[in-house]
Amino acid sequence: MAKIKFENALKELEDIVVRLENGDLPLDETLAAYENGIKLYKQCIAMLENAEKKIQVMTKDENGVLHTRDFEIKTTKSDDSN
Repeated sequence: MAKIKFENALKELEDIVVRLENGDLPLDETLAAYENGIKLYKQCIAMLENAEKKIQVMTKDENGVLHTRDFEIKTTKSDDSN
């Protein structure tokens, strides 16, 4: 799959979800849409993880000195199951 912008991938994924939720696709199209959705989902996750690696948080210590640290997302158990 060609590299696309996050917003485009997310929109396409949302469109796939709507089509699948409608439930009126033939089985072969449903499977193809599902597989494409999984690919888009993984691509979106990878893009978010790459963005997270680039983000740093600025903090100020008790003396007023600024420091940076890497941004960390706290995951829940349900996030770890994928």
